[in-house]
Amino acid sequence: MRAIKMDGDVVICGGTGGDGFENKIENMGVPFVPLPLNQRGKNPLGEIKLFWALYRWYRREKPEVVHHFTIKPVIYGSIAARLARVPRIINTVTGLGSAFGVDQMSWLRHLVKWLYRLALPCSHFTFFQNQDDLETLHGRHLAKRRKADVLPGSGVNCQTFAPYYFAKTNSDRPLRFIMVSRLLRDKGVYEFVEAARMVRVLFPETQFHLLGWRDLLSPNVMPQADLEQWQKEGLIFWQGRVEDVRPYMAKADVAVLPSFYREGIPQVLLEAAAMAKPLIATDNVGCRDVVEHGVNGLLVPVKDAKALAEAMLKMIRNPEIRHEMGRAGRKKMEREFDERIVIERILQKYSQETL
Repeated sequence: MRAIKMDGDVVICGGTGGDGFENKIENMGVPFVPLPLNQRGKNPLGEIKLFWALYRWYRREKPEVVHHFTIKPVIYGSIAARLARVPRIINTVTGLGSAFGVDQMSWLRHLVKWLYRLALPCSHFTFFQNQDDLETLHGRHLAKRRKADVLPGSGVNCQTFAPYYFAKTNSDRPLRFIMVSRLLRDKGVYEFVEAARMVRVLFPETQFHLLGWRDLLSPNVMPQADLEQWQKEGLIFWQGRVEDVRPYMAKADVAVLPSFYREGIPQVLLEAAAMAKPLIATDNVGCRDVVEHGVNGLLVPVKDAKALAEAMLKMIRNPEIRHEMGRAGRKKMEREFDERIVIERILQKYSQETL
C-alpha cells in the first residue's frame, strides 16, 4: 500500500471486523471507507446491500483503478465497477475457500461458480495466489488465461521477518512446534493435537504451541471446551490471538500447518520460512506452493494425524535436517516470495496501457 500511495491517492474500502484494522489503515494516512461486508453471510439482502454500496461509491468517486481482494469483493465489486465504468478493474483471488472444499455442499459450489462466471469477465485482470486455483477456474471455463496470472501469495517482508530479528532459540530446552492459524476444524487443529499426543508418548518433554483465535463467524470454529481440555492435559499451550507472531515464531523450532482448507498461499508459512524455520504442512492447495518436500520442509497427507506425527518425529531426531531446511526456506522466500516481487507485478498491471 505504501508503494501504491507514492504514485497517487489511495482509499481502502472494507468491512469493519472490530479488530482495529481500519485504525491501522488510517494511521498510515489512507482513508478507510466501511462497507456492509460479511464474508461468511449468506443473506441475499446483505449481498444486495454490499453490491449497491460498491456501485454507489464507484459512481461517486470515479476511481481510475479498483483492486478487489477475497471472494465477495471480487464478485460483487467486479460487476459493480464494470457497471460504474471504472477504467481498470483488477482482482486478487486469495484462495477459493470453503466453497470449493471437498466437504462443501454442492449448491454453494454451484452458486459460487455461477457468480464467478458473471464477475470475472467484468474485470480486466485477475491474480491467483496459486496455480491450482487458476487451473480450477480455467478448467471450469470461469477464468481466461490471457486475463489471469499467479502471484506468490501476498508476499512476505523478508526484512521484518528475519531469522535473527529476535534471540536464537535455546538449544537446551525441549523442542517446540508451533501452529499459527484461525482455530477452525479445517485448518487441521484436531490433527495437530492428535499428532502431539502421539509424539509425547516417545518424547514427553516436546512442546506444542497453538496461536490463533476462535473465529465465531465460522461454523467450523473449534469448541472452547476442547481447547481448555487440551491445556489441562498439558498437550498444548494455547496463546490466543497475538499482534506480533515474531517473538513466538523465533522461539519455535518447527512451524506446522496441517490444513485441509482451500488455501490461497498461507501467510504463516511464508513468515515462518522467512525466519528460517523448517515447515510441516499438508500436501494441500497453497501449502505445497510454499513447502518443497525434503527441501525446506515436509508435506504430509491431509487429515492424517499419524503421518503428521511421523514428520514431527523426523524433525526431532534430525536437528541438522531442521537447520538445513530452515536455511533453504529463507533462501526460497528471498528468491520467490519477497513482497517486493508481488508489489512490482501489481504495479505493472495498474500502469499497463492495455489489459
